[in-house]
Amino acid sequence: MEDIFEIKFTFEQKIKETIIDKFATKQGGSFYVFSYQWQCFAWAATIGFFYNEKRPLQSPLADKPFNLNTMRNNNGDKVAQALLCMCISKSGSLDILKEPKNAINLINEYANGGFYYIQKLMDNGENSFNDLEKVKQEIFKRDVA
Repeated sequence: MEDIFEIKFTFEQKIKETIIDKFATKQGGSFYVFSYQWQCFAWAATIGFFYNEKRPLQSPLADKPFNLNTMRNNNGDKVAQALLCMCISKSGSLDILKEPKNAINLINEYANGGFYYIQKLMDNGENSFNDLEKVKQEIFKRDVA
């Protein structure tokens, strides 16, 4: 069986260009919210899981630059664990982990839904994500009750 920590995540090329490159400093982002692409991906996945936004990926896809091990090796062990827990919760069973590719695909789809949710907020003039303070508010205001 494939190791779930080695399977690379996937996201759409246009998402990389419009969101990840904007928010991740390692990619030259202008907002300096996240140090790494995987952090922006985890943010989008959390939004997707939280708002139940799941969306299949559309081509063209970006390269697959990271996996759960990348997260673990860059002080993101708890983030990797949280993504797996959210995946198990949404699937309704631990059995999802028996098919690691299915688990990663589920996380990819929720992250993609989260990216599109973020894109909607960026496109909406009233609640613009083109303002760094609005981004911080979205990250820190969420009520998890």
